[in-house]
Amino acid sequence: MGSNYEKQVFAAREIFLKYDQRIMTERFPIKSDEKYLYLKFLGTDYRVCRENGEIEEQKEEGYVPCLDYQVVMALYDILCYPKGRPALSGEWRTLASLQVTHSSPSADKFTAPYGKLFSGKAGALADACKRLGGRRLDVPASADVSWEIPVFSFFPVAFRFWEGDEEFSSVITLLWDKNSLDFMHFETLYYVMNHLLERLKEVIRPIAIPGCYKEDKKHEK
Repeated sequence: MGSNYEKQVFAAREIFLKYDQRIMTERFPIKSDEKYLYLKFLGTDYRVCRENGEIEEQKEEGYVPCLDYQVVMALYDILCYPKGRPALSGEWRTLASLQVTHSSPSADKFTAPYGKLFSGKAGALADACKRLGGRRLDVPASADVSWEIPVFSFFPVAFRFWEGDEEFSSVITLLWDKNSLDFMHFETLYYVMNHLLERLKEVIRPIAIPGCYKEDKKHEK
């Protein structure tokens, strides 16, 4: 399975090289130089080599090759798929309401395990949303956590979390701009959703452990 994913990554890289990179930089506020296109995806910096299409992720030791299937497919899609200059509508929709057919799996299938994982951690979850560059939204229908998170600087998603109790499990809902399919393929939204949930899980771990968030709290003062 891993090797098949890797083959698809390299195939997508070849497709990327066939597109006009000048249009990419004009369509969205993407930083670029002679060698790379630079994007921040869910709080992490990436760069795409303009010559060979390779995607690299910024780590503490510098930029390293990225072969994470969900990440690279989302980056290639946002760069290559849009036609013209897509614009956000400002209206939120569920993932199901965006699909043109009813053959795709329910988003609940993917969010439910994370609802259980984040149960009892609403405060840390809100902090994690903030650390990913999010901004707090008005709380609808008594949601315990409600934030707008920038997937890219020009493309946000709304994240809502309801804490569970003895009768009901915790619930996560992700809302998308009505014009999301002008930015990416419908299937790519699932990659973005899964990666967002994983990023929240990664960020929430040190926050949820007493003492591990002290340095960040100092910087917020």
